[in-house]
Amino acid sequence: MMGRTFLCLLLFFLASITTSDALGGRGPATRQGDALNKLYLDAFKLKREAAAASASSYATILFSDLSSKTYPQQGLKESDKIIKLPGQPRGVDFDQYGGYVTVDKEAGRALFYYLAEAASTDPSSRPLVLWLNGGPGCSSLGYGAMEELGPFRVMSDGKTLFRNPYAWNTVANVLFLESPAGVGFSYSNTTSDYDTRGDNTTAMDAYVFLANWMERFPEYKGRDFYIAGESYGGHYVPQLAHTIIQHNNSIINLKGIMIGNGVINEETDEKGMVDYFWTHALISDETIDAIHKYCNFSPNASSEPKQCFHSYRKFLRLSHRYKNIKKASMKRVKVGRPFTTILGGAEFHVRRVVQGYDVAEKI
Repeated sequence: MMGRTFLCLLLFFLASITTSDALGGRGPATRQGDALNKLYLDAFKLKREAAAASASSYATILFSDLSSKTYPQQGLKESDKIIKLPGQPRGVDFDQYGGYVTVDKEAGRALFYYLAEAASTDPSSRPLVLWLNGGPGCSSLGYGAMEELGPFRVMSDGKTLFRNPYAWNTVANVLFLESPAGVGFSYSNTTSDYDTRGDNTTAMDAYVFLANWMERFPEYKGRDFYIAGESYGGHYVPQLAHTIIQHNNSIINLKGIMIGNGVINEETDEKGMVDYFWTHALISDETIDAIHKYCNFSPNASSEPKQCFHSYRKFLRLSHRYKNIKKASMKRVKVGRPFTTILGGAEFHVRRVVQGYDVAEKI
């Protein structure tokens, strides 16, 4: 019963932003492209008019030679199979794999993955879900797999594992990717890579990873495929999906994406933070109405009226969770400064409490 309930919830969220069958009258690739372009452009705050020109050059310049980065994968699946994790409990009823996939042989760049196939069922009957933690810099293995949605949790002794009753591999095959290089066990032998990685190269490497990984695991070619992530996954997830759609790769059967606690852009995130508190009855109708009326969340705002400052200060004070905000942060506030400046030193603490613990998240 619990498994069915979880599956329904997962499918509900996936359906809410699915890239398939979203619009009528056009082909699947166009419908997917429309949905992903909107999310992709909103994330970067780009003007819609410039989208058509930039989209084609983006795909041509960055991704035209990815076929040359498809490397031999014969025999690597077998060597990646995990017989038993250290401290693993008895009675594990699913297969596990982990290892490296080279995404740039010349640079010596490789990404680490961990695959937990579907438990208590035939994994071939279940979809594949790629999970991406955010940050940037958060490990999908250390956080996603071992603290959030993976099949195991770590005991307080730091040495033994126990089963996670809410693991996503009860309903799907879950692939955790350490991305980009430099995160978790993923690495590059080219030192400059650590200084030049960005959103575009992260999407490129993740796409190359998938193309090679599916050669290593050919049974997943054409399988229903979803991308999910959190935090800075608000960038990683739609950008990777956009890249897949641009390439129209038939072996990657992208069905939908899911983003939780997503970082999209400052304006969207700040509005969402306040609305989240109101929908959870942590701030009053009066406070939320005043914030909506007087506060301009746009990065182009040059100043904020005193009504914005007073209502936002109420928002900060209404939760005991903000006792750790230094009083000095609020003392430095001056009426008439931009909204993002009003937050001052409090901005980092507020986002951490509302959006959850994310060691690398500092926007």
